[in-house]
Amino acid sequence: MYAAELAAKLVEPSAEEERLAEDYVTILGTVSAMDQAIREGDWRRAREEADQLMSAAEEMWSALSEPDAYDGTDDSPVEADPLKVRQLVAVYARPHEVGRALYPADLIADPELRTAVETEDLAPC
Repeated sequence: MYAAELAAKLVEPSAEEERLAEDYVTILGTVSAMDQAIREGDWRRAREEADQLMSAAEEMWSALSEPDAYDGTDDSPVEADPLKVRQLVAVYARPHEVGRALYPADLIADPELRTAVETEDLAPC
């Protein structure tokens, strides 16, 4: 998990950026688990993952809609740098097949962080 620690150091995310990345990675992980359940024909698990997906999406929606951050005059209640969030997602989503597919390591701008992620990807589990 060296890359995740390095990401926090190099990307220097705000609390909102960190939360958005973590919430989205939870969604990606749930979609990955749902995909695997469907591939295996495990319909009970697919239904459970669909329920988890709804919960994870609600959590992210809540983060994006917090009343103290939204005064009704702006369509974007959260102040977060999308580049930072993408960088974090590209690092944090590595364990999930869907995450790796949507956020490959080459999206990581910082060469040191990209190398750390690629090294972890090659390491035996």
